[in-house]
Amino acid sequence: MLVLALGLFATPALAQHPAPLATAAKVVLDQDRCEALAGGRFQKLKGAATWITHASYVAATDKRQALCSIVGYVNPANNFGLYLPIDRWNGRYLVRGCGGSCGSVVTELACGLHARDGYACLITDMGHSSTLADNNWTENNLQGLVDFGYRSTHVTTLAGKAIAESFYARTPDKSYFFACSTGGRQALIEAQRFPEDFDGIVAIAPASLAPYGSKQAASVSDVDAFNTKPDDSPILPNRKAILVHQAVVRACDRNDGVVDGLIGDPRTCGWKPEDLACKGSDIRDCLTPGQIAMLHKMYDWRGAEKGSELNWIGNYIRNAPLAGEAWKPVFDLAVGRGDPATIESMVNPNNPDLRPFRDHGGKLILVQGWSDHSVMPPPTIDYYETMTKTMDGAAATRKFARLFMVPGMDHCAGGEGASAIDYMAAITAWTEGALAPEKLRGVHPVAGAPLDYFGVDLRNLDRTYYGFERDHYAWPKGSVAVGHDVAVVTDKRPLDVRLAETVAQAERAATAANFPRQSVLNATEKAVWELFYKSGSTAKMQSAALTRVATGPLSPLAREAVARLQAELALD
Repeated sequence: MLVLALGLFATPALAQHPAPLATAAKVVLDQDRCEALAGGRFQKLKGAATWITHASYVAATDKRQALCSIVGYVNPANNFGLYLPIDRWNGRYLVRGCGGSCGSVVTELACGLHARDGYACLITDMGHSSTLADNNWTENNLQGLVDFGYRSTHVTTLAGKAIAESFYARTPDKSYFFACSTGGRQALIEAQRFPEDFDGIVAIAPASLAPYGSKQAASVSDVDAFNTKPDDSPILPNRKAILVHQAVVRACDRNDGVVDGLIGDPRTCGWKPEDLACKGSDIRDCLTPGQIAMLHKMYDWRGAEKGSELNWIGNYIRNAPLAGEAWKPVFDLAVGRGDPATIESMVNPNNPDLRPFRDHGGKLILVQGWSDHSVMPPPTIDYYETMTKTMDGAAATRKFARLFMVPGMDHCAGGEGASAIDYMAAITAWTEGALAPEKLRGVHPVAGAPLDYFGVDLRNLDRTYYGFERDHYAWPKGSVAVGHDVAVVTDKRPLDVRLAETVAQAERAATAANFPRQSVLNATEKAVWELFYKSGSTAKMQSAALTRVATGPLSPLAREAVARLQAELALD
């Protein structure tokens, strides 16, 4: 077995300068140089003994340069994928985080775009194999919990740096971490436990900030329990969630000075569920006492913000007629897995003392969507506010860490807001000497925009997909529309045509993100309900469109989603 020494594959000229048009001879040399890494091992990395199991040359295309694709693992089972640009490495090393329970190595999905831009880029499965919503791997697996909690990101980061240094014959100039949800948790864990791993970190909607067992850490299944009637149907169905959202937006859209369908700061919204209470026997377009009670639990107990109602669809509201028990997700890390306090000590990223990270010169961009259905905004805001108190006040904290709140943004991205943001441009500019970001420019991508790992990446978005734009200012400032152009592009195609396209796009995106089957169904249905909301269509129009789409070509999963939607509309 080949033992790699640092500098073994030293070809600095290739690493630092753009290459001429590839010749057949050069391709052979590059391929040999890459594939020589296979079987290599780095056994002297402290606590991170590393093996490279596979190394393959990926030829250049008209969209990106040639790559060396590495597959390896760090003991005992922390698998990773690493892309190394062959000719035009920009000197930067990037680690992407994962979502949910993680459990797979999706190198192309997570790193493809960044490798195109010259980053050496790594992602890990966090020490186990699973789907995003599966926690069966945790049973009798303390080492797996340790790896998932904090170790895996650190040791695979060390492994990737060592491999990159060997390949390029120099250390990376700067190292970055960028992710959302569980990845956001990984980001904060790194800043707290391993402050020298990264120079710049982007943490979006960091999971697990709320203590286990608290109202804001309640799982989807917990919320499902108080939104379910004895007959297993939802107290607040999807159509009523749309009704509530319309009422909330009507009441509070003007609070930020611009009427654009978004609530700039939900904390200023005084709408109450009682404002939509039924007055008589007709309960189609109003709220029953049970529905009002459920809404209070969502807002007051769960911590959902006003304006997030569309994002409950497919997440907290089941499509009752066909859902059954299989609807409930299984990802709840601590259930049946031992002492919650012990698990919290490994998983929760809530240490506000980031002085070692600050003193290392690190920079942190923290981002949270106001309409996030999964990671509620209050814990993220509370964490940042606590950090400012711990780190000598707001002014001192803003020198190295800033929080940005994005109106209308769902979990990680998406939703009604301007959620396509070039995070890497912001964090690299700040880390490498530019002024701290006072604002992040966000774009609302229109339907059909290409998806990246955590939603739409602005660097990969053609302007034909631009909707409105907003500037999201650093906390405690808010978000404002760019200029006065906040008009959303109106799609005038027939509803059934848009419906068929929406179903196909949502299924494709959720499948590409490695969602489990039920989550793909939920995401597909949610996209359809959002379309119905934006279209202003009646229930009759929606039913007719679903009927037409159901007669056309659909995948089995899309056909099931359409059938579920038809069944719910039939209840009305």
